[in-house]
Amino acid sequence: MDEPFYKTAAIGYDELFARATNSFIPSLLKAAQIAPAHRVLDVATGTGAAAQAAAIIVGPSGSVTGGDISPAMLESARRNLKNQPITLATFDAHALPYEDCRFDAVICQLGLMFFSDPLGALSEFRRVLRPNGWTAVSVTTTPERSLFARIGAVIARCAPEKAEKLNRFFSIPDATCLHSLLHRAGFQEIYVQLETRPIKFSSFDDYFSGITKGATLSGQEYVQLPPDMQVTVREEVWRGLASPSVGEPLTIEMDVLIGSGGR
Repeated sequence: MDEPFYKTAAIGYDELFARATNSFIPSLLKAAQIAPAHRVLDVATGTGAAAQAAAIIVGPSGSVTGGDISPAMLESARRNLKNQPITLATFDAHALPYEDCRFDAVICQLGLMFFSDPLGALSEFRRVLRPNGWTAVSVTTTPERSLFARIGAVIARCAPEKAEKLNRFFSIPDATCLHSLLHRAGFQEIYVQLETRPIKFSSFDDYFSGITKGATLSGQEYVQLPPDMQVTVREEVWRGLASPSVGEPLTIEMDVLIGSGGR
């Protein structure tokens, strides 16, 4: 994963994105078969929400390590997880700094699609798993079934020089692709499920407000656009959502794929 993607995207992340995506975490932890006393590694921990939820399950006899390549994200995680028994570390998912067979479970919440080599990262997940350990990952799918990644897709069309970076949102677009990656990485008993959540906002302005502040990768790229292009992007996103009248409530259905496999 490339750290520059998230140099500033941590700003407002929890307020804008985590409030929606955290609802998928229980399914991710269940897919990883996390239980009391387990040792858990949370890769691309972001602001630490999945690590925090895992720590509640494993209890005092277990352990949770959360890592990210982004210092900005880890700083947010340190604030969120202050005084909690979770170890935080800076690392690259493609070269985990842990010995073989160390963890009972490895999880990755909405991060795998950003990695430059998802297969290589999954192979690392498997390497650090003990025999009979499990990994579980969640990824976004397509622009029209995403929450804020759809804004990145619009930016990519308006500013083609940003397309390579922003289209990584959709690098694992379907269950077949995710299943294939897990299989090629050596996992067994692979299962991929699709989960959908309706995410509610008080208005389109409420939905778009964090983007204008630079939150998430889409927002980070949006604020760098010229003002006239910002207007164009905002209007295209509004039309694509078939948004209600100004000031009226907005609901967006978000799809997430959760894939799991055992060692």
